[in-house]
Amino acid sequence: MHAAPVTTELPPPRLKLSEQPKIRGAVIAMVGYARGSYTEGDTLIAAQVLDGMRSRFDITRTVWPDGRTVIASVSGEGHGEERSALLLDGDGSLLALGLVNGHCRASTERDKPKVCNPDPQAVLTIFHPADAKPSDAEPLIAWARTLPSYHALMAESDDPAEAAAAQKIASVEYVAGQPTAPGWRDAQLPPGFPASLKPLLVQTGEVNSTASAGKVVIPKGLAGKPMYTDRENARLKGARWPDAEVTLRSYAAFDDLLATYRELAKGASLEAGDSEREVVFSGTDGAGRYTVRLRDAKETGVFITVSSWKRK
Repeated sequence: MHAAPVTTELPPPRLKLSEQPKIRGAVIAMVGYARGSYTEGDTLIAAQVLDGMRSRFDITRTVWPDGRTVIASVSGEGHGEERSALLLDGDGSLLALGLVNGHCRASTERDKPKVCNPDPQAVLTIFHPADAKPSDAEPLIAWARTLPSYHALMAESDDPAEAAAAQKIASVEYVAGQPTAPGWRDAQLPPGFPASLKPLLVQTGEVNSTASAGKVVIPKGLAGKPMYTDRENARLKGARWPDAEVTLRSYAAFDDLLATYRELAKGASLEAGDSEREVVFSGTDGAGRYTVRLRDAKETGVFITVSSWKRK
């Protein structure tokens, strides 16, 4: 007889899996800043995977006889329908990621909820290195088919209708990770953003927002609105607004980004920002004056705001 894998429920950690720097780094190393539609429409794959392990109270560890381990959790919303797992080798290195999802996409109607595959048909998406074999990720299939408690009870119900409504893994798909996928494209930069400042926009981040001439450009839903709220403007105390601004969101560690910007913004002054984990670089170049603000928002990433004031 073959030994069976052993699953253990883990006590709630101080940091959620989605908050732990080592896990965030491993997820980015596997999928980069590529986008896709799995639990959300056209969103960073890394963000969707991390969102699928946000619960602090539903963490399991399954150890397989060959030393491979599956660490998993759920999103914390609903009854565990959306959930993520990491498959590690015996040395703790990431082999693959699993994401149970509904191939969701944004609604074509404004302010309507996302549109997903009809319940209870779910998809297990396995993200893996380009040279991996499907058999390498078999423990993730076993994990996905072990339903969360709510759905497991439904599946065992004597009521055929209730049993039929329990989540099912209708299909398994394999997606090669894109660790070098860039986080942004030139087309996303706002009008008037100086080419000389493009090197300050690291590729390990996605565009979160942009503004030009005092107006929001991205996100599209806010396009044309003032780039600062009345409250934010009051805090400026009459200071001139930037001519162009780009805010990136990165999943890199704050300290690593700080070290990167010490190199990228050589010659710029560095001072503390408005919060504990916030710093501001201030400098000048041929285009005028600029600032780079790094703000650690913990679970949601590090926000990098590059602002430009052209010479008058």
